Amino acid sequence: MLGVGLGLVAATTCALYSWAAHRLIARRIPSRAAMGAVFGLGGLFLLPVLRATGAPLVSSWSNAVVGTYMALVPMFAGYVLFGWGLARVPAGTATTLSLLEPAVAAVLAVLVVGERLPAAGWTGIALVVA
Repeated sequence: MLGVGLGLVAATTCALYSWAAHRLIARRIPSRAAMGAVFGLGGLFLLPVLRATGAPLVSSWSNAVVGTYMALVPMFAGYVLFGWGLARVPAGTATTLSLLEPAVAAVLAVLVVGERLPAAGWTGIALVVA
């Protein structure tokens, strides 16, 4: 139940983030500036978390490279493109479409990496697509 509750909190904050970013963009703030401001402020709030828990991330070059990749490719590029989309479609549409990301990632993990997805996972993907 805790996991479901935390998932609902995460979904709510994601929806609020999309709504707020869309409102900024609708006020003629360029999408890159809106996304940069939101993530820049969020990054400042996360610095104490990095300081408290980030030792394993910087303990080796391979960990640091993976962390850098995650920051640049999925976060930076992904959210710049998400902001570009928010400037062109309603926030609800962009958020709904972004729900496909974990489903696509799960299918790619099965097809490319050879992961096994249990029946509940396939059911979840079907629900997201539906």
